Amino acid sequence: MKRFFRILACVSLTLNSYLLTLNCQELPQGWFRLPVDGDIGLSATFAEIRPNHLHTGLDIRTGGATGKPVYAVADGYVCGVRISPWGGGKMLYVKHSNGYTSVYMHLDGYAGEVGRYVEREQYKERSYSLVRDVPEGLLKVKKGQVIAYSGNTGGSAGPHLHFELRKDGRTINPLLFGLPYTDNVAPTLRGIRIYPENGAPVTLGQEEVVEIAGPFYLGIYATDAAEGSTPRNGIDHIDIYVDGMLFFRYTTTAFPLDSSRVSNALVDYSHYIRTREPYILTRMLPGARGEWIPVCHGDGRLRFAKGTEHSIDVNVYDIKGNRVDRNFIVKALPTEATAATATNERGTYPVEYSRPLKVNGEQMKLVISANTLYDDDRLRMFSTPSARYRSAVCTVEPCTQPMPPHKTYSISIKAPAGIEHAVIVRIDGKREIAFRTRREGEWYTADVRDWGRFAVTVDTTEPRIAPGNFKDGGRLKTNTIKIRISDDLSGIDTYSCYLNGSWVLAEYDGKSAMLTINANSKFKAGRNELRVEVTDVGGNTCTKVFSMVK
Repeated sequence: MKRFFRILACVSLTLNSYLLTLNCQELPQGWFRLPVDGDIGLSATFAEIRPNHLHTGLDIRTGGATGKPVYAVADGYVCGVRISPWGGGKMLYVKHSNGYTSVYMHLDGYAGEVGRYVEREQYKERSYSLVRDVPEGLLKVKKGQVIAYSGNTGGSAGPHLHFELRKDGRTINPLLFGLPYTDNVAPTLRGIRIYPENGAPVTLGQEEVVEIAGPFYLGIYATDAAEGSTPRNGIDHIDIYVDGMLFFRYTTTAFPLDSSRVSNALVDYSHYIRTREPYILTRMLPGARGEWIPVCHGDGRLRFAKGTEHSIDVNVYDIKGNRVDRNFIVKALPTEATAATATNERGTYPVEYSRPLKVNGEQMKLVISANTLYDDDRLRMFSTPSARYRSAVCTVEPCTQPMPPHKTYSISIKAPAGIEHAVIVRIDGKREIAFRTRREGEWYTADVRDWGRFAVTVDTTEPRIAPGNFKDGGRLKTNTIKIRISDDLSGIDTYSCYLNGSWVLAEYDGKSAMLTINANSKFKAGRNELRVEVTDVGGNTCTKVFSMVK
């Protein structure tokens, strides 16, 4: 056993010393400056565990305010602009001569020529949402140039700047590039859980000796803090040693952008959804190994001979090398025989995670690509008649894996042909989450990224439009007009605003369901007319016309 761990330690340390020393071997030091003025405090660190994704950058605090200058971190050119009411909100991408791309998200707005370019493109497309790959050299920037202003747009939960450095399809921890950052605070080891193969998880207390029968794996929950940061940020890496030999290493140096959703397989997912405590697990599912993974022995489970005792050391580090340690002894007990459980229950379909699957049922069809699940499983599928919906309620869920699928799959549900405004919904308690739906005869199809209960329903209710900060027919008291828009079921799909007959840019904030029009130069003296048109995903359209006097 000790010889095996010694070999494992050599392999693990070789790979991880490469990962953990990228800063001095590969990453340019001193090339980039901070994207904001002064010392930075972080509200989120790189690769923090989130529901359905790993955090791809740093969340830099801006003192609870928007409008702070955002600087180009090095010479380069703007290579992309993305604007959405959700997600990263207003985003900016800058390409640098050393091959890296800096990314800035949740912006309040763009500065100078960048801002003028963005507005021109929005008016050209007649759309607030925008996806633009900018030609090289069109918008050159210099290191330290103000390129944007910090904000709270998109899915942001509060004012801050999300900042990333990317290269070759990977996002890399920006703090590894020598950016000034103060952290003299050691991480906090908040919990260790033991997961026996035959039994319920056990949270380790203060005991120094633990008795375990049979194979088991570990879960580690730790957080970090620093001067000016929030108190429960993510850690940098975890080392676990067994009898002095490296058994497991979890690192957060870099990861491929398209593997972010693997976070669901790295943690005790069910516990995390209940408590938001991300216990990093040593066990590795085979469907996660092709993504960004920790290094571990075998499948990450420990198997000890009965009657033996083994020392386990857990070391947790932050990006500055501050650490917290815990040691405990595992005493291996004899394993009790357990009865085999039946896995071939009626209404289930075997799934090999590495192979695609198509299921054609009477009420439901599925098309699942390879590597949608993280391990082999059986997929439970059944339908239940329903008087509420236009179809049966169709359930699809894996038998053993609690986490959502890694990839989108398509579900088709049978319902009467020709239903107008039909949408497939996922039934989540009292909520109904609608999906854009395609129709072919009596089959209605949507692309989804969750397991659960699905059905076909109709959305015949048009969206709602109401004044936000003005009175219809009244005198203008501000040059910024706000309009509330909302929809009961399928959600807002498109909207357009016309001021005195001409299309006008309206920014849509999904969090507040508010349109904002900054139209000072476009108002005329006397009466002005504003027409607002909103269409939902179900195809229902609402139009409202308001008047206002300047």
